[in-house]
Amino acid sequence: MSYLVLARKWRPQGFDELIGQEPIVRVLKNSIDQGKIAHAYIFSGPRGVGKTSTARILAKALNCQKGPTATPCGTCDFCTSIADGYSVDVMEIDGASNNSVNDIRDLRERVKYVPSGGRYKVYIIDETHMLSDAAFNALLKTLEEPPSHVVFVLATTAPKKIPPTVLSRCQHLPFRRISSKKIKERLKVIADTEHIKISGPACELISRAADGSLRDALTILDQLSSFSSDINETDVKDLLGIADFGLLSQLSRALIEGDRNEILKNVGKLVEQGTDIRTFTKELVQFFRDLLVARVVKEPEEMLDVSTEEMDVMKDILRKTSEDQLTLILSEIMQAEIDIRNASAPRLTFEMALLKASFLSGMKPVKEIIEHLDAYINREGGKEHIGVQPRTDKKAAEQEHIEVQPRTDKKAAEQEHAEVQPRTDEKADEPAKTEGKMFSHEVWDRALGRIDPPLASKLSQAQYKFQDDKLVLIFNGGDSLFAESVKKNAEMIGKILSKELGKGITIEVETTKKRPVRKKDLKEKVKADPAIKEVLELFEGRIVDVFPINEQKRQETGG
Repeated sequence: MSYLVLARKWRPQGFDELIGQEPIVRVLKNSIDQGKIAHAYIFSGPRGVGKTSTARILAKALNCQKGPTATPCGTCDFCTSIADGYSVDVMEIDGASNNSVNDIRDLRERVKYVPSGGRYKVYIIDETHMLSDAAFNALLKTLEEPPSHVVFVLATTAPKKIPPTVLSRCQHLPFRRISSKKIKERLKVIADTEHIKISGPACELISRAADGSLRDALTILDQLSSFSSDINETDVKDLLGIADFGLLSQLSRALIEGDRNEILKNVGKLVEQGTDIRTFTKELVQFFRDLLVARVVKEPEEMLDVSTEEMDVMKDILRKTSEDQLTLILSEIMQAEIDIRNASAPRLTFEMALLKASFLSGMKPVKEIIEHLDAYINREGGKEHIGVQPRTDKKAAEQEHIEVQPRTDKKAAEQEHAEVQPRTDEKADEPAKTEGKMFSHEVWDRALGRIDPPLASKLSQAQYKFQDDKLVLIFNGGDSLFAESVKKNAEMIGKILSKELGKGITIEVETTKKRPVRKKDLKEKVKADPAIKEVLELFEGRIVDVFPINEQKRQETGG
């Protein structure tokens, strides 16, 4: 007897043998037990997760000698003929090669005939999405109202390509990828039964490489059993070209730290080992995705299929990075994967992508720069700014370098709520030397220099406009809380300005509700700026986030 590959030998023969599809098994079992068999089903999902096997099990459940039953015996003539693929009442049709309207017309003619021995005729159409539009249209009426003895099962890996008119006539059961944990458990059972020696780490690697497909996992195991009599982790890596976790972690650490020398060394190691650059790039994308998940999620062990030792290494890497940096690096590597796929020199493309991503290590988030903008400017200028408009007179220049410390004594607390009185020093009582001059920023700055710092600081937050002999002070939004204090001292402020201008001045205080700046509007405004457009095009960049800058600070810093 010829050798039967593991994927066929271990094909599920009953609902209880299906792995990772518990919701679908429950639906089908209950439908059979309650006698609510649908006339048409759509089984959708990735390859190797049990769509066609489930369709065969359903056919056995409907035609079993003891049925219809949710637990077909598997030994009667109907069950064995369906399992071996020669039953005349179960027709498996390849939708990729029988996709014309004439093929569907033949099918419509055959469904009229009753089953030869069983209760139902079951039509299993694989890769249904490959049918032509005309074939789908020809199938519609029969699919909606087939004879009572016919059940259709449409299996597909691309349900989006099936017309809505077909989907609406069928019960849709979506199959999901099988978890690596369940694949690993199944592999151990099969390996023990088949007397295949394989280590735990090797099973782990196979289950990851299968990417949710049990059939792929069994195919890899079959291949490895011919490759080695005692399968270990190294055998799996050599056969499948899987990168070592240590190399992945080293390269990731170098990327995050911006160590370009280490990056080039690791790429050199990959080439020396004969690793496929395209495959390695996919694994690097997956590794950074796992890092990002471990950074965001509180309990990453529950979501990531990694060992305890690997998780410890990942946590050590995460101490040196942030979510922003991981997201940007992941985005760069994903773009590199697309470029490498069609590159004539994969190594060069890979190296350039990694070097480009490494420069992200020296970049600071825009939010952090904006929040510490004053600190950077003060460091450059070598002096402290206290949020007051620059003053031009001598006394103001002296006051500008005085650091104001908060008072904590009782007397200071009483003075803080008391009405601020105008100064009576000699300079304040001198006749104004600027008689006849018009109101200007210089006049306003000199007036602020004659006012005590607490009140001057509040006045500096106001917008002002001069109309005839009246100065209107306008406080916007959150600054409106200063308005009451300024109103109490309006007379004193007016006297100081009157001396500066040489004529009587009255003060009027207004408050307005500043319209909040929406981030969406601000982002659109930034995108429309020609200078920013040019920078984005030059560096192939994108705007991650925008933050409004206080207008007063902008004027002070000259921004």
